[in-house]
Amino acid sequence: MKLKYTALAIFFVLLISSCSITKKLEKKLVGKYAVEMLKSSSEEKAGDTYTNLMKGLLEGSYIQFNENKTYELSLAKKITKGTWQFSDDGKTILTDKKNIKFRIKNFTENGLELNSFNNKDVVLMILKKIND
Repeated sequence: MKLKYTALAIFFVLLISSCSITKKLEKKLVGKYAVEMLKSSSEEKAGDTYTNLMKGLLEGSYIQFNENKTYELSLAKKITKGTWQFSDDGKTILTDKKNIKFRIKNFTENGLELNSFNNKDVVLMILKKIND
């Protein structure tokens, strides 16, 4: 019986701590980010022409994560909107679109690095925070 109460207490402690971790991440994530660079894991060395083309396509691209768990992604002038949530481990941002999910690689001084999963390819997104 004592083991049952101990296990229940541990469960509640873990539940409460995971909620506070997620809340901290949400607060840190919310805001608008300019897409600075995209790099596919399947790319070979990019030449100047490719780099200039990518810069042109990314101009004005952004992703915005809102407090109400909605997002807006503008990439190459195409806008996608939906809802988002964290995975149970707090490392992946899941969206209501089955083909759009992001794994947090790193929060940087100026923004965020995300891995975006597209079929079998992983794309590194380097984002610069432009407002909260």
